[in-house]
Amino acid sequence: MTTTGPSRAAVTEALLKCPAPLYERMRRQGPLVWSRPDRTWVVTGYELARLVLRDPRFSLPGPPPGSQWSADGSHAGFFQSMLLACEGERHARLRRFLGRLFTPRAIRARTVRIEAAMAALLDEAEQRSSLDGVAELAARLPVSVIGDLVGIPDADRDEVSELCRVISRGGGVASGKPAEDDVDRALTHVDALGRLVDRWTRTPELLVPDSVLALADEARDTPDALTRTEVLANVFSLYIAGHDTSRNMLSGLLLRLATHPGLLAGLADGTVDAQAEVDLLLLGESPLTFTVRVAREECELASRRIQPGDRIRVMLGAANHELLTSGDAKDGNTGVSFGEGRHVCLGAHLARTEGRVMLDAVSRRWSGLRLADDPAWTPHFLHRGLDRLPLEIAWR
Repeated sequence: MTTTGPSRAAVTEALLKCPAPLYERMRRQGPLVWSRPDRTWVVTGYELARLVLRDPRFSLPGPPPGSQWSADGSHAGFFQSMLLACEGERHARLRRFLGRLFTPRAIRARTVRIEAAMAALLDEAEQRSSLDGVAELAARLPVSVIGDLVGIPDADRDEVSELCRVISRGGGVASGKPAEDDVDRALTHVDALGRLVDRWTRTPELLVPDSVLALADEARDTPDALTRTEVLANVFSLYIAGHDTSRNMLSGLLLRLATHPGLLAGLADGTVDAQAEVDLLLLGESPLTFTVRVAREECELASRRIQPGDRIRVMLGAANHELLTSGDAKDGNTGVSFGEGRHVCLGAHLARTEGRVMLDAVSRRWSGLRLADDPAWTPHFLHRGLDRLPLEIAWR
């Protein structure tokens, strides 16, 4: 009689539920390893991850050569105009321009709007004993928050969500090298999004105060003005990044509440700090598991020679795992969950605020919470989040 090990599908499902064993195996291999199948260097160590993310010798990979997103393509400039994808002076200029909406002071000023959005979602679900925590809370709060910050009118937010999702698939933002059909659909959806942005910017009454689009409108015909492509690219990139990261983080917080008895009560009576819980979740369950850089010159990392053009996958989740298991994590430290260096996530403070607001709100209105069924994890490893989270709720 022969026995076989678990199937590949079973292993994948287990890793999606709990990637810690994979991260621990990576850690034992060392802070930098060569992945022969991917022809990629893989960074797993915390300090080495910080170094690569901060070092100008390593840059973002840019659009796929020869694609419609590249310099000679039909949509040249769109990819390179995104804050999350560009480098050099353009990146610095865009970050200065957009950054004024993401400062701690600016986010504190928006907190009342975030609290109102969360309260509206709970009002809608009031007294229902069961709901899907992802579809009805974790996915909807970021749409409201980032939609308000970018300046997307309420009536258009669902359409924009779908447009951005399709663009993300076709640009390789979500899943690596896209299929040709996905690229074609993405190109047409960029054009559709552009028509929406043009309509909003031509209609003053549609401009949301203190938003990216309002800021761009104010800067028109000044030295700080953004090009149409820069406005369009960053409506997309801020919307997709703000939604996906926050959705994953919020769904993780709800799962933690449902599976840790006493946590909800501790938040309600003040013995558990909501912000500390958010930061712990971000450290232990990084919503984005990895990011990629390309070496710009020959150099040395962890005693290994790196050649120009070598791809380097920085495993954010594995780096954070090392920080946790070493006991070096301090209060308020989210590790490299939001990246580091010049490309540190512009919306980090906004995401942390969303998490704290959600925990404060549910702890005031729920007296009990548990899983109604098994949660379903997003079936790819880049984004660590849930697709479905069935919850049973007791209201106060």
